[in-house]
Amino acid sequence: AHWCRPSQRTSKGHGFDGLGNPVNGSMGKVIFGFSIVGLVLGLALSQLSAGFGYVFPASPTSLPISLLVLALANYLFSYPIYRYRKQLGGYKEGIRPERPNPFYAVRVLILARASVLAGALFAGWHAGLIIWLLSFSVAPENLVLSSSFGLVGAVALTVGGLVSQWNCKTPPGSDSD
Repeated sequence: AHWCRPSQRTSKGHGFDGLGNPVNGSMGKVIFGFSIVGLVLGLALSQLSAGFGYVFPASPTSLPISLLVLALANYLFSYPIYRYRKQLGGYKEGIRPERPNPFYAVRVLILARASVLAGALFAGWHAGLIIWLLSFSVAPENLVLSSSFGLVGAVALTVGGLVSQWNCKTPPGSDSD
């Protein structure tokens, strides 16, 4: 953890930079770390399965579809919170927009964070499989294609989780500082 003097602490931006980007330094490092772990596991398990004569650890066809559905679900779950933030930004006077349930918002944020980490792990895994197939295998066209679809689905899940996290940030001028 990064420690600083109380005079240096600020809640401005709520963990986001001035552009509203959800990947601050620590989250970027965690995503990179999970991707590297997945990459190493994908490479190692591919080599071990080939060395022991087992079947290549290819992902089922349903995995990329499931990852894309989860990415879309992340976005859809966070959309009411995003809509509230947009309504609150345009609010001047009159009836204040209805606030979403804070427990719902926390659950969506936890789902988004878990999706980012799982997506990064799956992306590294599929990248490791693709690297191994292109480096050590002969005629891996079908396996490279299925692993590439898995990589696309994993990246989509990671991006969906990041967008969902961005949608869950607190509105500017919130009194919950």
